[in-house]
Formats: sequence, structure tokens, C-alpha cells
Amino acid sequence: MSSSKITNLPRVVVAALKGGAGKTFLTVGLVAALRKRGLNVGVFKKGPDYIDAGWLGMAAGRDCYNLDAFLFPEEIARESFLRKSAGSDVSIVEGNRGLFDGVDAKGSYSTAELAKLVNAPVILIVDATKITRTAAAMVLGCKLLDPDLRIEGVILNRVAGTRHETVLREAIESAAHVPVLGSVAKLPLENFPQRHLGLLPLYEHPQAAEFVDQAAEIVERAVDLEKVLAICQSAEHLEIPDSSALDQAAAVESKPLLRIGILKDSAFQFYYPENLEALRNAGADLIFLSALVEKDLPELDALYIGGGFPETHAEALARNDVFKNSLRSAVENGLPVYAECGGLMYLSRNLLIDRHSYPMVGVFPVDSVLERNPQGHGYIQVEVQEANPFYPEGTVLKGHEFHYSYVTGLDRPGASYAFRVVRGHGMDGHRDGICCGNALGTYVHVHALGQPEWARCMIQKARAYRQRK
Repeated sequence: MSSSKITNLPRVVVAALKGGAGKTFLTVGLVAALRKRGLNVGVFKKGPDYIDAGWLGMAAGRDCYNLDAFLFPEEIARESFLRKSAGSDVSIVEGNRGLFDGVDAKGSYSTAELAKLVNAPVILIVDATKITRTAAAMVLGCKLLDPDLRIEGVILNRVAGTRHETVLREAIESAAHVPVLGSVAKLPLENFPQRHLGLLPLYEHPQAAEFVDQAAEIVERAVDLEKVLAICQSAEHLEIPDSSALDQAAAVESKPLLRIGILKDSAFQFYYPENLEALRNAGADLIFLSALVEKDLPELDALYIGGGFPETHAEALARNDVFKNSLRSAVENGLPVYAECGGLMYLSRNLLIDRHSYPMVGVFPVDSVLERNPQGHGYIQVEVQEANPFYPEGTVLKGHEFHYSYVTGLDRPGASYAFRVVRGHGMDGHRDGICCGNALGTYVHVHALGQPEWARCMIQKARAYRQRK
């Protein structure tokens, strides 16, 4: 197959030695600072992440796209990166966890492997808390562990003072031969609210725009942006096939557009941009709704409810009886509904939080119980074994799960479970994919690039519903 070279694609991967090193805050600041210079910055997040991607997108003023070679094939990840970088002055990819942390001892699907996949240099964030020369050993170790990886710069974070910075800089540059691009002092955590594994979600931050501006100011003062841009511009050429599976997936159907509702508000905010694009490309007119303020559900051909934090809006969701009743009535009349994680919780009978019970929509005959620790976290793989509204039996789905809730009453009559859990936890370690009528609820978040049948099945079900009406 012939290929054409992409010759001008400055890019970099921002990585860290571990999770919690301040990588997202500094990447958001870096993106926002470059944008203030008038640059068009393409932004990407490694791994199945919605929250960091939201902040990066806000900093860049455009959608942030996920790159994950577990959720979709490497060639698709690489091509998506190239496509979404088109027209950008520079592209920045934020890694996840530690640089080499993957699903196994070889570091499969790690940030390092992604950097090599897109042939990008790496800037390493080093949390300098209570270390000096040991930081040089860690940076040098990263270089030696994989000589094919181009670690071109270091940004120090949480530095205690001028002397601390001086010792760190001299040690890293003399022993590891990697330039230190900047040094950020310790910052008061109350300025940067966090939840679970990272920053507070964009929609819930009380001063989101101010946060991004402050991050940009800190990076502008502390980091040599000219050296960062020079590293980005040192990235080598990449090749992309002339013929592409993404071209085929983007073919828009000529039939009348189907009205597919999307619950999107501060309670339900987790949607991959590619999933929404896939629905549009397959023939959908997306109707954005809020479960917090809407009254009657409008006329729809299908509804997609993504993940989020319904638990932080439990009272408001419970109070909106008009919308809940309208949605439940629509499901009883056959409306196709695809609900992921938070959407599953919303369609349950009750949401139980610290001995308080909040009535939800009541489509599924189960209750959702919120715990303080994750009940499922990581990649998940399920096999479709039973009849359901969307997927053919035998389909294997790859996705991710991250939920602090579990469901009770799995053995109650009135619902079936379509998925067998092959990897991960799902609802109980064995089952997932609760079905009731044309509604399906699951803890599995799928990505349209890895599961292109997802959008096709949504459209087929929506068209069948419209025709029946």
C-alpha cells in the first residue's frame, strides 16, 4: 500500500515518572501558554480518560482526543493522531500514570509505547518532593530502559526553593544529559481541587477559566517555552496510508437524519468526541439535553447517556420527577437507550449514598450503591452472550471501567444480562450489560474507533424505532 509523508507536524508527549506528579496541571498550563502565543495547539490524552481531556480541550479551545492502543488498533490510533493534528501548529499528548506503566511487566500500552507509535519526543515531569540526585538516577534509568525513546527534556515540579532547584538541575543535566526546561515551586493544593485520581471535572470546577489562566501564568514564568517548541519541532516525519479505514467510517448516510438525544450536563459529562462524531457521521442529528433542568423528553429516535457523577447531583436528579417520568414512559414505549456507567446508575431504581436513598428513573430493577473505593477500575473486555437491543451475540467488546458504585438486585426478575465479563469487574465480576426493553445499561465505556459497530447499531436501532412509530 502506498503512503504519503506528513512533513510538518511538531509534536511532543508529556510524561511523568508516576501518577500524581502534577502532569495534567503542567500540561494544561503548557497548552494554554502556547495558545496565548497565538498557536493552534492540537491536544490528545493517552488512555481512557475524560476529565483530563476536558481540561486539555478547554486550554486548547478545541476537542481533546484520546489515544489508546488497547481500545483500538495501533494503526487507527496513529492515523487518528495524524488526522486530528492536521492544521495544528503543534500537537501535545499528555501521557498517563508513569512513563513505562502499562498492563504488564513489559509496559504494553504504556505512554512510552505511544510516544514511539507517533514517533514523538518526550518531556518528562519529575516530582522533586524530598529528592535531589536521585531524580537524576530516575531520569537516566528511563533513558537506559528504552534507548529507542527520545527523552528530550525535564520539567521539575514541587521544588522547595532555589537551592533545591540548582542541585536538581546540575544532577540531571550532568548525569542523565537531559536539559531541564523549567522548575515549578510547590503550590497550595486548595487552589486546584481534586477528586479520585486527578483534577475536579471541568463542569464542576467553580472557576474553570481562572484555573486554566493561572496554570498558563505559572508555566510561562517557570518553563522555557522556546526550548519546548524546539523539542516539538525536532520530531521526525510520520507516514499515513493513502487508503484508510477512517475514511470509510466517516461516510455519512444519505437517509434523513435521526434524532439521537445526548444527556450532557454536569451530572453526565463523559463522552469521547469520536463517539459523538461517529453518530453524526452515521446519520444522527444530536440533541443535547440536561437531566437537571429539562422537563418532558423531546421527540427522539434514541438516547445516549454517558458517564459522569450522578452522585454529586443526586438530589437534583431525584427532584426532577417530570423528566424521569417522561424518560421512563419513553423507554416503556420502546425508545432505544444506551446508558454507560453514570447513565446506568440514573436508570436504576434508587441511588444509595451513605444510607440516603435517592429515587432515580426506575427502568432497571436494581439499585445503585455508591462506595468510597473503586469497585471496578481499568480495562475491561466482555463477550455478548445474550439477546440485547444493540449488539449481535458473539460480539467481543473492549473498553474501560471506572466506577465507585455497584448494583444490587441482579437476581430480581424483569431484566436480563447480555455480557459475560472476560476481563475486569463489570457488575459482579461475571456479568454486565443489563437489558430491559430497548434499554441497555453497562459499566463498559466503549470507544467508537475501537468498536465501530457501536454507532452502526445505535443508528440501526434508532431507524427501526422511527419506522415503527
